[in-house]
Amino acid sequence: MQKKKNVEENEDVTLGIVEIAMAEELKASALYKKISEQLEDKAAKLKFDIMAEAEQKHYVRLKKWYEDSFGKVPKDQKLKTSKAVKIKKPEKKANYEDVIKTIINTEEQACKFYENAAKNTKDEGAKKLFETLVKMESAHVAQFKDEFRVITEPSLLFAEEEIPWMLEV
Repeated sequence: MQKKKNVEENEDVTLGIVEIAMAEELKASALYKKISEQLEDKAAKLKFDIMAEAEQKHYVRLKKWYEDSFGKVPKDQKLKTSKAVKIKKPEKKANYEDVIKTIINTEEQACKFYENAAKNTKDEGAKKLFETLVKMESAHVAQFKDEFRVITEPSLLFAEEEIPWMLEV
């Protein structure tokens, strides 16, 4: 079991970083849930539900680390007011491409946040946690960049002669 850190004596910035990160993960999860609720296509809904769940798991991982490290539950106030990752909200009538671009930007900001967090903490356990989260958020960026390419570059899909039902029998 890891030794609990004394929060009052801790001069490291890790405590605040983790609180902000938790808030941002909750915001990301809520964003994906909201997008999912607006979609009719079951596959698209599922994609965003899975993303909401992934962001919720990031939150749980951060919260567990916080509680194990500091022996207390984080303050709700900081969780509600964090603005470390600024989401440029798409217009009310945004199309799917606009939403995907917003998500890519948001996930890229999350990567930068965790990269900076890893650089700024003196705590080796937190550094490893932040580096893991960079990898996870980077995977989200790659996933949504691929999604964007598929919806904006139809030539990536396939050629007509490759469609099985188009072949002559």
